[in-house]
Amino acid sequence: MLIEGVNVLKDLPSSISFKMAFATKKRIGELERLSGAEKRYVVSDAIMQKIADTVSPYGLAAVCEIKREEFALPKGKALLLDGVSDPGNVGTILRTALACDFFDVYLLDSADVFSPKVIRASLGAALRLRTYIVSENEARELVLTLNSSVLDMNGENIIGAKLPKNVLFVAGNEAHGVRQSLKEAAKFCYSLPMKNNMESLNVAVATAVAMYGTIGE
Repeated sequence: MLIEGVNVLKDLPSSISFKMAFATKKRIGELERLSGAEKRYVVSDAIMQKIADTVSPYGLAAVCEIKREEFALPKGKALLLDGVSDPGNVGTILRTALACDFFDVYLLDSADVFSPKVIRASLGAALRLRTYIVSENEARELVLTLNSSVLDMNGENIIGAKLPKNVLFVAGNEAHGVRQSLKEAAKFCYSLPMKNNMESLNVAVATAVAMYGTIGE
């Protein structure tokens, strides 16, 4: 996977293995910090533009090894993202998950957590969580087994609700919500109250509000 920018690179966990690192002449000093990289290169601005995924590269990038997690049940609070396809939304959700102690995240037909856009949007949080790619059958088993709570606008008002300990929140596709098979299997269904005739919120915002409701649980 490709990781760009000093803010993400400096906060990576020590378990991340650098294969290659690149810097422009302006960023040579910062390249020295990536001493664990097997190969390091100083490149021109034009070459960095080719390497980078961003329109205006910072000038520092690294190629790191992807480590996929073997499927396991969560050790605490967890998330299941069903068809959340926008990398910005997935990255924002992962960043908030880390802030709220949701360390296990399961992804069904969702954006790749190791894509450059997700890594940037999560500020590297994607690499500090346990993330799992699951099938629909595996997702349904999780929902049946755990204290699953679907986030849906037709659910019970989440404000003031007594959320189950070690909850599994299930958040759905930006346009279509959580698929029916998971809704039917879930133990609980919650919604966020909205005023002024607003019917829905961005999935990242809604999931963040729900997760923050568990702080202190």
